[in-house]
Amino acid sequence: MCSVFVGSGSYSGPVTTNKVARVKSKACRKIICSAMSNTGELFGYSDLIRPSLFALSRQSGQNTWTVSKRQLPQKLPSAHSMVFTSDGSRLLIVGHDRKIYIMDLESSKLLHTFIPCRQEHEDGPAGESLITKMFTSSDDRWLDAINCFGDIYLFSLETLRQHWFISRLDGASVTAGGFPPQNNNMLIVTTSSNQFYIFDVEARQLGEWSTQHTFTLPKRYREFPGEVIGLSFSPASSSNPSKSTSVVVYSARAMCSIDFGKGVHEDDESELVHGALLKLRGSLTKTRWKHLLRDTGKKDSKQTSRKNNFDIIGFRDPVLFIGHLARNSIMIIDKPWMEVVKSFDTAPVQRQIYGT
Repeated sequence: MCSVFVGSGSYSGPVTTNKVARVKSKACRKIICSAMSNTGELFGYSDLIRPSLFALSRQSGQNTWTVSKRQLPQKLPSAHSMVFTSDGSRLLIVGHDRKIYIMDLESSKLLHTFIPCRQEHEDGPAGESLITKMFTSSDDRWLDAINCFGDIYLFSLETLRQHWFISRLDGASVTAGGFPPQNNNMLIVTTSSNQFYIFDVEARQLGEWSTQHTFTLPKRYREFPGEVIGLSFSPASSSNPSKSTSVVVYSARAMCSIDFGKGVHEDDESELVHGALLKLRGSLTKTRWKHLLRDTGKKDSKQTSRKNNFDIIGFRDPVLFIGHLARNSIMIIDKPWMEVVKSFDTAPVQRQIYGT
């Protein structure tokens, strides 16, 4: 069952949600993946049999939403992952056959099929590697597809050809990635070892920032609590679109704000104390929010720049998702631990574990 909600409420605190639509899969088939376009007008999901596409609409002056099913090519396999391009004109689906299908949504026709491969002119499939993640650039020029082992395949959505293959990084799987809106030629990925890499896609090489700083990150980031599960980019400024790229990297336990326009410095004594205090995982205060989300365009001194970059904030409850709403505001979805405990059929039993 796939449900769509819209929410309303104050800037902070609980948000009320109204159900817009509910679509049930046939014969209780399990939904494997789903996606929604940036405009919210289109959404799709795939069960074990086939993918489905729907459109949301309502007439002017009415509160009732209408759900209409859109046609997809009949021979499409079930999908393990799907994503819309930024303009919502195309739907990209990874089939169980390890191929990537590109649908033109205006004509409802199959536009192209990518077959991920390790060699530039190889025609065979990608072996046992299954694509589990996909990201598109905001200008709809690039597609980044990542398999379950951490191998990265980059495709050009303009020429409809594979552009680059990147073998798994430091032997770890890729946990998150994306293209910042300030620079669609830049690909940023994080790994399960909490390293992050910046690539120059056009030049097919590691970016200058990563070449200089990947292995000299501050100690407080190297000791980042939890495994990185996602990242969110600060939106591009319409008045100054070339402003430096900043990103929030997060795990279930903490988040870290990184500005790639600032330098990377080793921790001094005060910063090490600051990092130790963050391990207490206290609740977020308004003061710390303002500190994290302040406008980075102001001229800061060298000392202030050092303290503002790689700023880490701990969470009280496990976090599921973080996303930017605007340049100076973000949304956090968490799961209070007591609600998890209450969801158990019986109360958990705490026992002392002895032995090695």
